Amino acid sequence: MSELWQQRAKTYQSEILKYLKYVLNDHLVLALLFFGGGLGLAYANWLKTLQPLPNYGLILVATVSFLLTLPGQPVLLLKNADPVFLMSQEKNISAYLRKSLRRTLISVLIPVGIGSLLLFPLLALAYHQLFLVVGVILTVILGSFTNVLIRYQGYYFAGSRWDWKITLLIDAIIVSLIIRFPLIAAVLMLGWLVLEWQRLNRLMEKGSFNWQAAVDAEQKRMGRLYRFFSLFTTVKNLPVKAKRRRYADGLVKFLAGKSSMFSYLYSIMIVRSGDLGSLMIRLLIVGMLIVAYSDQEWLKLMVGALTTYLIVIQLVDVYRPVQANSMVQVYPVDAEMA
Repeated sequence: MSELWQQRAKTYQSEILKYLKYVLNDHLVLALLFFGGGLGLAYANWLKTLQPLPNYGLILVATVSFLLTLPGQPVLLLKNADPVFLMSQEKNISAYLRKSLRRTLISVLIPVGIGSLLLFPLLALAYHQLFLVVGVILTVILGSFTNVLIRYQGYYFAGSRWDWKITLLIDAIIVSLIIRFPLIAAVLMLGWLVLEWQRLNRLMEKGSFNWQAAVDAEQKRMGRLYRFFSLFTTVKNLPVKAKRRRYADGLVKFLAGKSSMFSYLYSIMIVRSGDLGSLMIRLLIVGMLIVAYSDQEWLKLMVGALTTYLIVIQLVDVYRPVQANSMVQVYPVDAEMA
């Protein structure tokens, strides 16, 4: 099982790096530099207005700290066929999960570390002493690790010790202690982490692993990742799903009209497809905002024409699959009606 994890982790890493070269292109990096610089300048100017720190400052620190403990989706790298082909290896699944847990904890440190770094100036204004600031950061890191352990417990039939609502409540109560007692909050979070670690160890040794729940969670995680990558390039592994949207029935009837035989089908495809419909809406909203807030007539004309052109190009992807169906060609209707 350890070799299987190493093999899948290597494949997963190469796949992520393949898509990251499209995400982190020169244009995006340049835009992020300007955006980050402007955001940093605004953040620095805002911090100057907080001297001395107002009453809501500590509440803001506690709220942001609580939110930083929440990210941490387990990286399982399980496949749909694993419940069938790896069922005989269930006794050895703990070795696989331990490596998965190690990888997940390392990945959690990235957003938590960035968030703690951004929060550090505010913590310095709130506490004025380094050991108290360190206590807050330790509370956040330990809390994020604890939530990861609880998520792993959910992949066993025995489940976690408490319901997720109770877990969030306990997390919020401990994190709220950083307002007055940061070190006590860190100690309590460490104790909670130890308890959940002991429970997870017991489940790995004697518990029954819920293969289907783990596979479903991993498929959802990879689906979110693929949908993000699809904003920048074509993703082969992205599942295409049609979703029933009852609230858009009026829009479907409006778009369908009576222009052609397949106008209703075209409208359904646009509304129910997740990528195509959302892309058209984003293009339309961006074009409308630029036209509405621009004073230059030539810019309005150019943006309007470009937006219309891009939407028409997307409509070609709706027209082609229908016309490529051989059954459409044998319908007893004129070609103009299609």
